[in-house]
Amino acid sequence: MGNRIFEKLENTDLLTKSPILVFAADPLASAGIKGLGQVQHPKPHYRTHAEFLQLQRDLTADGQLDGLLMTPADAEILALDENLFEDTPITPIVRMNSETAIWNPRFGVYTSRPSMPFQTVFPEDIQRYCENLIGPALDCRVSLGLYSITLNNDPLVDERMLQSYIQFAHVVGEIEGFDHLLEVFLPNVKLPGMDEEKRGMYVADSIVRTMSYLRKHQRPRFIKTAYTTAQVWTELCQFDTTLVIGALGGPRQNARSTFALAHSVVQNGGRAILFGRTIFGEDNPISFVQCLRRVLDGEFDPQTAHAEYQKQLRTQN
Repeated sequence: MGNRIFEKLENTDLLTKSPILVFAADPLASAGIKGLGQVQHPKPHYRTHAEFLQLQRDLTADGQLDGLLMTPADAEILALDENLFEDTPITPIVRMNSETAIWNPRFGVYTSRPSMPFQTVFPEDIQRYCENLIGPALDCRVSLGLYSITLNNDPLVDERMLQSYIQFAHVVGEIEGFDHLLEVFLPNVKLPGMDEEKRGMYVADSIVRTMSYLRKHQRPRFIKTAYTTAQVWTELCQFDTTLVIGALGGPRQNARSTFALAHSVVQNGGRAILFGRTIFGEDNPISFVQCLRRVLDGEFDPQTAHAEYQKQLRTQN
């Protein structure tokens, strides 16, 4: 029950053949009413919370995912109240912080300023959440949490960001039966003289430097960051093969570019993707994930995946 990610992380051959696919269903940690995307039926509207919960249930039932990343509120509903993961191998994940770089309400200005840390779930709270409400065996199986950081080449704000993460990693490292993954965003403010490739290099160096501060039991099970260029990505993935590197989806463009991104990630050494808007922004998220799974597993190239997805959309219509 809920162990598919851990099984892949323990089996290098399996992870290489079938990289980790996580639906990042945590957009409410960033945006508000508009954050869950739009749907067209029965009439065009922003997707409601109830509709988004149903999408998470549907994608879990479809079985192509390896993990589902949720907000603490959604984890309580799906993992605790409904026992959604009781009879599925899909691993539940909960977001454990919401740094200010991802705060994105309408008319908000947070993203224009250097990111600051903000905890949403404390490690000891998530342990009690599972142990007290479900039982000592961690029956709810929310045993994996995501922590995100953004570094902006500013020693004052970056020191606070890293202090918060290192403290978190030390605490989680001592909690039996609970692990974490780390999300590292590109700088959220403009850094003079840095193009996309240089920002990728800056983040890659920051990742490996941060890992040097942690012992094995404190390290994340895998790392999620932005794919910039093939050279930067390959360099990061090959530098320390004990680190599993995965890609975030970023802003949604179109289905073709998402398939191409997933293909580039795994072809250049990545072993995980964690996509949110690029999935729930599609007309048929379930069909899209089915095709995405086949790209990751090497069964489809991006062009074939796009053609198959368009075929399924036409059939649906």
